[in-house]
Amino acid sequence: MLMDVHEDLIARLAPDSLLRALAPEQLRSLLASASRCDLKVGEAIITQGDEGGDFAVVVLSGGLKISMVSAGGREIILNYAGPGELVGEIAMLDSGPRTATVSAAVPTSVLLLPSATFLAAATANPASAAGVMRELAKRIRQLNLVIESDRTFSMAPRLARALLRLIDPERSDGRLRYDPSQSDIGAFAGLARENVSRLISDWAEQGVVERKGRALLVRDRDYLEALAASGDEA
Repeated sequence: MLMDVHEDLIARLAPDSLLRALAPEQLRSLLASASRCDLKVGEAIITQGDEGGDFAVVVLSGGLKISMVSAGGREIILNYAGPGELVGEIAMLDSGPRTATVSAAVPTSVLLLPSATFLAAATANPASAAGVMRELAKRIRQLNLVIESDRTFSMAPRLARALLRLIDPERSDGRLRYDPSQSDIGAFAGLARENVSRLISDWAEQGVVERKGRALLVRDRDYLEALAASGDEA
């Protein structure tokens, strides 16, 4: 039964997951050493500032919110992680303090991967080690692009970029993953909740987005993609 869970997880791993860089035999050995944990909504599995990150987390079902608190006390949502995605690997690799808090956005099941076993798997052969380094370099490039665009884009393009990143890839109706609140959307886009509320109201009137209770659906993805790429207000 557990073997079936592992095989299903391997099939669902995100394309840019560090786990995909491992040779198949190393990956299966790593998963065999993992332990399962079930989380309630809002429950944290990793807390910012914790010392000695001796495990990483891979999502089996549900979803995780990755966030941090700035020096000024403001919550910043860095990302969300769904099934097949890996989080917490930075502290696991360098044994430093946790850089963010990871909590359940919805009821979530995860596997905890021991750092010692992961490092052994990553260094078991040159191909695995090279693959891990390539994936880490790719993440640095992607992070640099996000930081640069967030510094230069105005409010509407930043919100457009955030909404596009939040669209649930498993659905065809444009619904955002985990039904985030406007405060959470603001924390993800780097905008005040009031600005998010105003822009979403404007876009709802234009038919770009649609509210359905707590859920928000993107109806005109082309508009948001063009706005996100332009960097101009609209």
